[in-house]
Amino acid sequence: MVREQLLAKLQAERHSRLQLIVGSAGFGKTTLMAQWRQTLIKNGAQVAWLSLSPDDASLESFCVSLLGALRQAGLPLDGDVLLLAGPEAVSIQAMASLLINTLARANGELYVLLDDFQHAADVRIAQMMQALIDGAPHQLHVVLASRNTPPLLLGRLRAMGELCEVNGAGLSFDFAESLAFLKAHLNQGVDLDAAHAIHDQTDGWPFGLQLMSIALKANPKKSVKSTALLPDSAALRAYLSEDVVADLPTELFDFLQKISILRRFNADVAAQVTGSARAGELIAAVEERNLFIQPVDLPGNRQWYRLHPLFVEFLAQRLQTRGEDIAQLHRRATAWFEQAGLIPESLRHALHSEDFSVVVQLLERKQPSYRSVSHLSQFMRWLEQVPLQELTGHPSLMLLGIWGALLTVLTSKARAWITAFESVPQAPQWANQLQLLKASLAMHADDETHCLGLLELSAGEPVGHPFLEQVRVGMTITCLSLVGRYAEARSLFNGPGGRCLRNSDDEMALMGMTAMTSLLLLEGKVLEAERMGSSILAQAESVHGRRSVSACASAAVMAEVLYELDRVEEARAVLANRLDILRFSAPGYMIGAALSHARLLALQDSPHSALAYLTQKEAHFRDMGLDRGTARMLDEQLSLCLKCGDWRHAETLQVLLDDLARNHCGPSSCDAEIMTLAALSKARLALARRQPEAALQALHIVERHAGELGRGQWRVKVELLRAFALDELGRNGEAMDHLRSAIASGYRLGLVRTFLDEGQAFQTVLLKLDLAEDAALGDFYRRLLIEAAQASPVEEDKTPQKPLEASASQVALTRREQDIVELLEQSMSNKRIALTLNLSLQTVKWNLKNIFFKFGVSSRYDAIIVARKRG
Repeated sequence: MVREQLLAKLQAERHSRLQLIVGSAGFGKTTLMAQWRQTLIKNGAQVAWLSLSPDDASLESFCVSLLGALRQAGLPLDGDVLLLAGPEAVSIQAMASLLINTLARANGELYVLLDDFQHAADVRIAQMMQALIDGAPHQLHVVLASRNTPPLLLGRLRAMGELCEVNGAGLSFDFAESLAFLKAHLNQGVDLDAAHAIHDQTDGWPFGLQLMSIALKANPKKSVKSTALLPDSAALRAYLSEDVVADLPTELFDFLQKISILRRFNADVAAQVTGSARAGELIAAVEERNLFIQPVDLPGNRQWYRLHPLFVEFLAQRLQTRGEDIAQLHRRATAWFEQAGLIPESLRHALHSEDFSVVVQLLERKQPSYRSVSHLSQFMRWLEQVPLQELTGHPSLMLLGIWGALLTVLTSKARAWITAFESVPQAPQWANQLQLLKASLAMHADDETHCLGLLELSAGEPVGHPFLEQVRVGMTITCLSLVGRYAEARSLFNGPGGRCLRNSDDEMALMGMTAMTSLLLLEGKVLEAERMGSSILAQAESVHGRRSVSACASAAVMAEVLYELDRVEEARAVLANRLDILRFSAPGYMIGAALSHARLLALQDSPHSALAYLTQKEAHFRDMGLDRGTARMLDEQLSLCLKCGDWRHAETLQVLLDDLARNHCGPSSCDAEIMTLAALSKARLALARRQPEAALQALHIVERHAGELGRGQWRVKVELLRAFALDELGRNGEAMDHLRSAIASGYRLGLVRTFLDEGQAFQTVLLKLDLAEDAALGDFYRRLLIEAAQASPVEEDKTPQKPLEASASQVALTRREQDIVELLEQSMSNKRIALTLNLSLQTVKWNLKNIFFKFGVSSRYDAIIVARKRG
């Protein structure tokens, strides 16, 4: 029955963000959606369709089904869908952001049709859909069909003219539609009086009309009942029992009950489940009788069908009461779907059979490849539905599950499974892998000392699989880097042991390569890190997808690298749509991504936004027990507070940092980093209080740890902050020596934001530095001069600085610059000045650039005017 009036309404309001179809069961919502889908496709729109079921009640399963529907519609999707849909994988806003970014790539108008949305019981689903609708690109339109009004902010959409509504009253047939429907289903064998009676009895309820027409078709002599149909399920069941299935052939009714366990079916799977050789004929009979069967449009040569959910519910209850071996039916479905290669559905039926031996056998046969780390997480989610005692006899499955848990940072689950694994006798072949799992667990606890100890115990022992060798080498490089043993890490990577990383594009191999990029970053060698990291990131994205575990890990490191190089937009782009996954990754990647995001917020939004985010991440790392992450968040907050002039809160943060440092006085690199961060912050706070001697004392601690761990960036910060302190003490010569050393090291390593993020303090001392004799540093010095003035990281909450040209009389010039200014006032050319002062022409030009910058001018004439005003 074509709903012409409703289709016209939908067509007229086709540009709405949301089209909402709400009505009770059997009001023809699915039929209307199907007709609207066909209309949209004919008009050239791209359409994704998803029919929800009770299995989609949770956010995780809903997301899996939704993204599957989008993929089936031909939309390109990055990364592992099930990693996104994991129970701890993402925030609602991050998930919506992913979907928006994905859907925005659609060409032309895109309609996402979600049928039976009432099954989306998890309130987070509605929250995600609200965020998706609010942030939808202009070409995206969502069409929802539901028995209940979903908990969305419909009033706002109505006010904006972005909501098209079709309710139960609109879905009800008017008499003309009822008459046309009955004539079509009863072969014109209905008179007007009977049609009016049926229409009044059903109140235009399409499902009721269908039930009545089926009953009348089965028994044409049966009179139309005078009692109205009740909308509750008991009345529906009674009606179905009495007037729909009562006259069905036993074989057909038995067939329907058995296939009710299937969410979708075709003739082949129906034959397997029911044991009937006439499955195709029986499906045809169901279609002929119009017994709530609907074709399902799926790719492939088979014709798929589904039964109306209400009818399925009725049939399932009848199947239960008759004592059928339902578990056996599910086992048959399991076998068919496995053979067809439809593993998720095969596992669904295996789990419903509650025969976990079948589940385990299926999982044994379908173990995922180690090539893609992301697939291990989905495998683990299947495994966790099996009682643990059932898995202890299957060590290979348990180990896969533990790796999946570790790689998605479900460390509590991994620890519990390791304990269970060790509780039963195991073959010696698993010993080395178990050692690696414990080392990985230590790594996720940010305990590189214990991790390295476990790795050294198994060094040289064969692990029997490239994946495991990649894990071992990658973790060893990471641990050696953290403790400052860079030469050993390089030797391992470049030697025979590193071939498993260098000669593979498996995800774990690429993550091991990323560990080498992290090594370079720890050394402060940002330029080298950029060269290596950019190629690794491109390879990970190309082979495994943008949101793969390997690509996200590489992106976390590259975001830090690009930020330090002052390539801010590139840093923002590389982190985009990845923070949700990086929130649950190895500690180093989590911490690095959080810091980069906070710094980008401070630059591109506001310091207050960055502080709010850092406070949130501080709590997150505290909850995880990652003190290094907590310390990094506190240190960054304190630095921002000082730039904003909030000394009181900075002092509170310093107390928290000092407390952390007192609890970390050990020899580990984690302890050293926390003590270093506390000392650095103490030095900054002392400088802000105009206590340079205290700052110099605190910097001794930083210098010691920087030397022990070989941290290049820390060394530069020590030199820089010493220059600030010595300048405050009036020891200008020493201050300039330390500043010159910092700039030389920064130039060699590629550091930029390390200088610029110091704000006004750096700009002040930089103006006093004379690098005229060092041509190699000249360009870098001028770049810092310009960017320090133009790209300060945050607005400091102090008295606004006067423009340089307005305060030129107070600007300090070097002795050589003063000599050049005096000759400039005499209108000498550059060449004449060079001859007079016995300098090279290049040196004169370099000094003139510095003078122009300090005077805030761009020409010789303007510089002469300022010089004469100075007197």
